[in-house]
Amino acid sequence: MIDILLATYNGAAFVEEQIRSIMAQTFTQWRLLVHDDGSTDDTIEIVERLSEEDARILLIRDEQKHMGVARHFIHMLQYVEASYCMFCDQDDVWLPHKIEKMYALIKDRRQDIPQVVYSNAYVWSPDRGIISHKNTLTYPTTLRQMLFLNTGIQGAAAMFNRLMCHYMSQPLAAYAMHDHVLLLVGICFGQVDYLHEPLMYYRQHDNNVTGHAPGSIRRKIQLLWQNRHVPLVSRLHLDGVKAFFNQFHRELSLDDWQVISAFLQMPHQCFLKRVQQILHYRFQLFDSIFLLIIKLCIRRYI
Repeated sequence: MIDILLATYNGAAFVEEQIRSIMAQTFTQWRLLVHDDGSTDDTIEIVERLSEEDARILLIRDEQKHMGVARHFIHMLQYVEASYCMFCDQDDVWLPHKIEKMYALIKDRRQDIPQVVYSNAYVWSPDRGIISHKNTLTYPTTLRQMLFLNTGIQGAAAMFNRLMCHYMSQPLAAYAMHDHVLLLVGICFGQVDYLHEPLMYYRQHDNNVTGHAPGSIRRKIQLLWQNRHVPLVSRLHLDGVKAFFNQFHRELSLDDWQVISAFLQMPHQCFLKRVQQILHYRFQLFDSIFLLIIKLCIRRYI
């Protein structure tokens, strides 16, 4: 059995299409747990109607509302009963073999450590069709590859085990996003793997265009320059890493402890010291130390 967590908020325009894509999965042993964060549109009515069609769809009713995306998904982890779990965004569409293929990748892995596997996704909009065949452009498995991304890997593309739920349920003082915590736990305490095949449509809205461009070094540098007004490290990401470190520092390996400590010290250092730290710890951006140093040169740090 696999539990799918769908956190909704004013998603009436999209949520039925997403739920029906789950109902059409070739893997059928799942429960869809839906929790609403205080919608003022018809989201709940749509979910209730679909739950009458399919008993595997369960609407969770409790007193928690207006939590925001990250805390909403974290709150839902307490309702997981299955051996494996998936996050689900209300406006995506899953391809029919998504659960089947991801389960095949994770089911034989060690269960005494947190496990997470990710698929890729098509970037898509109703007006433009498929914009890109890859939403995920980098595949970090170490802190050195991850810490300067300012994000995790898309949570709705992940499947993870029950032990991961235990780690993610530990309260943090701040959250960047739920998928940010998911990747940090996977890297520090478990295993992370990637299925490069796109298994879902990630809906691109007008207000979240991110520029899925060819992967040449030249093009990446152009994008860095175009977005030079954006800081190298976002405050939200920094606060999330700091909160994670404060919660789990006693359980980290010595290497991970040193890497996160170095990252958290860098906002207080001069430019040359930051370059020295990047070279010493081999921090990377899209698997490149060079790209990270270029970004450091053209953007303010935070």
